[in-house]
Amino acid sequence: MDVTPPAARRTPVFLTPALVTVALALTVFGTFLPFFTTEQPLGLEPSGVARTIQRAWRIDFSFPGQGELSSPSVPLGFPLLLASAILLAAAVLGTRQAVTGRPSAAARRTTLAGAAFLAGAVCTIGMQGARNLFYDGAPQLQTTAMAGMWVLVAAVLAAAAATALSHRRFAEGRPEWADPAVAFADTTTPPSGVVITVLPPEDD
Repeated sequence: MDVTPPAARRTPVFLTPALVTVALALTVFGTFLPFFTTEQPLGLEPSGVARTIQRAWRIDFSFPGQGELSSPSVPLGFPLLLASAILLAAAVLGTRQAVTGRPSAAARRTTLAGAAFLAGAVCTIGMQGARNLFYDGAPQLQTTAMAGMWVLVAAVLAAAAATALSHRRFAEGRPEWADPAVAFADTTTPPSGVVITVLPPEDD
């Protein structure tokens, strides 16, 4: 049986905003890294490989015997920036909650919204890279996840952990009457909520 006092089992107050900050930093950092690289053989020579690198704001192309070219692409970095803005607000609200010691529904909901939006954005980027796996027109295409994608996955995991901890922290910060042992410590009312009067036995 766990006899640890409830106060000792509580989540550290700054752990949730710290995880949100980590998720924010990883998201911003991931926008500067390549997400996917796609290679397609050209001709019969081993060196004849066309390579495409998907980034947040552009696509880099390289062909055998030519220099690297860049072209604007679908702005995959835009939803990541929106997710970063929500995570920034969640980090500020979470830090204020940790300082004041009062549970904040706004911090909890903002953390949840940031994690959900970030997960959706990363899934969208993942589908952009995975679509080549189901493209029958070029069966020799080889798509590989790059550092940027793995950094974004780590950001989603950090945001998810922050969301779980924020809900736990919110439950821990509720009034003490939520604990039945404390609620009935100074009252004669039984847990059923009804005072039962015991009458003396009747004389025959």
